[in-house]
Amino acid sequence: MKKLILIVLSFLCLCSYTIYSSDFFTSITKVEYVSSSKTLKVSSKVNLEHIEQVLGKKVNSNDFDLALNKYLQNNVKISINDTAVNFTFSSKNPDGNVVWIYYEVPGINSVSSITIRNSLLLDIYPDQQNFINFIVNGQKKSLVCKKGSESGKINF
Repeated sequence: MKKLILIVLSFLCLCSYTIYSSDFFTSITKVEYVSSSKTLKVSSKVNLEHIEQVLGKKVNSNDFDLALNKYLQNNVKISINDTAVNFTFSSKNPDGNVVWIYYEVPGINSVSSITIRNSLLLDIYPDQQNFINFIVNGQKKSLVCKKGSESGKINF
């Protein structure tokens, strides 16, 4: 009887893990300064279903890129050396259940600090956490943006 209960409990735990395993609300963003091209290159990996839901568009629709760019412009703000900069959406690459989003800031001569506001998906997923990894002049630093603390500053 004890073995049966243990098997049933194990099965229920496994089922609950399967059901709730897609409920992780995270994104990963890499921000890298490429001194040779004086460009800040940014790539974000987000859940495809979640970004489609927030945009109200499917990734293969004609107006997805336009809606994505507008969403990025409203939800990502970057300052370099305490000066706000504009970024340009480059492309996106769907990959299974995620989409990679690429954008960049050209014309950056040097980086001593980066302030970033990343509120991607926080409007509909309050448990969303946006992990950001920075690589500037060989230095690696990280921060997490989440509801209530959408911004952070990294000094190099």
